[in-house]
Amino acid sequence: MKRLKAIAILFSLGLFAFLLSRLQLQTSWERLRHLNLGYFFLAFLVGAPEFLFKSLRLRSFVGKAKSHLSVKNAVLTFFSGQPLASVTPGKLGDVSRIVLLNRFGKISMPTALAVHAADRIYDLASIILLAVVGLVSYMSEIAKGSQALGTLIGMLCGMLLILALINPKWMKYILKPLVTGLLSRKLADQLSHHGREFNEKLHLLLTPSFKIFGPFVLSFLAWETAFLRNYFMVLALGLGIPYLKLVLLIPVMVVVELLPISILGFGPREAALFMLFTTSSVHQEDLAVFSILMAIGGPIFAALLGIPATSHFIPKDPGHAPS
Repeated sequence: MKRLKAIAILFSLGLFAFLLSRLQLQTSWERLRHLNLGYFFLAFLVGAPEFLFKSLRLRSFVGKAKSHLSVKNAVLTFFSGQPLASVTPGKLGDVSRIVLLNRFGKISMPTALAVHAADRIYDLASIILLAVVGLVSYMSEIAKGSQALGTLIGMLCGMLLILALINPKWMKYILKPLVTGLLSRKLADQLSHHGREFNEKLHLLLTPSFKIFGPFVLSFLAWETAFLRNYFMVLALGLGIPYLKLVLLIPVMVVVELLPISILGFGPREAALFMLFTTSSVHQEDLAVFSILMAIGGPIFAALLGIPATSHFIPKDPGHAPS
């Protein structure tokens, strides 16, 4: 498995190098030189709530697990995993979040893993729904069909996928890579002895919440805020990409980017961007710069903000061990 992952990473980096080799990098540099700094810094400002919404979603799951997590500790827990996640494939920073959920939320390690798993599943489910809606709507437009009908069909297909995704019977297939690939062998063995508690908690957490600011709503708010940040990056570069097209197709790119085969999404992200957004007025050289700015405004910015939070990963009491 590790050998296949290493090959996949090398492939994605090779893909990134190959795509860059086909570009007129001087054109990309000229586009970057004319960057509108006002829109660029405004993108960070309008995109900042994404991190708060994701932190509040973690907090809501801890609440559903019959415990309490303060907003401050929820933010620290969210950011704690960002630095490691930004430099490793497969989101290895998730381990620190599980440990801090256990510590800050005063919940058992199996419950902390269930909270984290539910958080990731809802995040994935929301972006899949948005991606399916966008892709079907886009294909309907290309086929000269009704975009509204395509959007409706996309929503129905996405909802069916979500129902399958949050079905507890499918959880063992989704969570097995998480437990075996992300956790240390010691922690994985510890959790294997509490499988019943983990499954019961996860089943409870996956029950849809219909609160105004429940997990699904917070997920959509987080993603839509991220799309708004990307739109301001488009404005900063002066690219002619309409906001609606960005909202419909960026989720498709994100789904490709989330595949655990690259570092910061480089390679797969550019390939998806070139395929979805290249037009007679928006060239691949422009999209290469846009891709870099998206990485800076998203995962790199979050990783820098998360550096102070990583200190909380180290127990203050040397004798403390996760329960």
